[in-house]
Amino acid sequence: MQKKLIAAAVAGALATPVAIADVAVSGSIRTGVEYNTSGSWVVSDNYSRLRFKANSDLGNGQSAFMNYEFRVVSDTAQVNTGATQRLSYVGIKGDWGTLSMGAQWSTLFNVVGTFIDKSNRYGGLGYWGNGGGQYRMSDSVYLSTTLGGLSVSGDLQMNGGADDLDQATIGGNMSLGGVSLGAAWQDNGNSDFTGVGASISLAGVGLSGGYTDVANAGSGYGVNASIAGILVAYESSDAYADPNIWGHYAIGLGGGAKAIIELFNDGTNTAGMGRSEERRVGKECRSRWSPYH
Repeated sequence: MQKKLIAAAVAGALATPVAIADVAVSGSIRTGVEYNTSGSWVVSDNYSRLRFKANSDLGNGQSAFMNYEFRVVSDTAQVNTGATQRLSYVGIKGDWGTLSMGAQWSTLFNVVGTFIDKSNRYGGLGYWGNGGGQYRMSDSVYLSTTLGGLSVSGDLQMNGGADDLDQATIGGNMSLGGVSLGAAWQDNGNSDFTGVGASISLAGVGLSGGYTDVANAGSGYGVNASIAGILVAYESSDAYADPNIWGHYAIGLGGGAKAIIELFNDGTNTAGMGRSEERRVGKECRSRWSPYH
């Protein structure tokens, strides 16, 4: 009964319709040209996406928010909102922290994955390629708060399985001087997932990376270096017969655009351009929402 009352209270708080005062439309078009192993050039899409974000002030330092994001196939002008839906969650936040529910970024991504996947291109082979980590989690509840200089977060995935709770994650981030650190641990039933990451800036050069390990599955890692708007990345994972990526080069072009060159050890080379834009619509686009709609 107590569990049901808690669930009802949280659901009621998030389901109350509120007027949206600020809507942001954003996304990125990730169209590339690839030279593949068959010896031909092809135009391809690299997981372009379109997203809608909204926030509303609830007063007393509280605010409600939502995020809906889905994939756009840029080379064929298709919009996929079914199985390729990426994010769909709603939540509230305040001085106490943040609480959200739905299909959303996992604690593993927020705490460890961001150190590995700096270009937001793959989801990080060094992160998920070892067969355990999840970048996004459906049917999840996410909670984060700050304790002094330590940011603590955790999530629970509950999709109606026999044990109710399918997996649980806890992680933390902190900064010490110019060094940022992160670590997370996940229990997903069959195996435990552990990940650590760090970043530092030295003499104008940004360095970051991370290491992940899944019990009985293998490990992976990724390292990144950026200078003068150029990002160079390398990632590897035990889950593949050969490390997939030799190099990943992303050059910022200004205005949110970047040019990307990738080299793979299977003979496939990719060159592409992507652009990320965001537009905010205020009073001209007011709406009402509920997590059930």
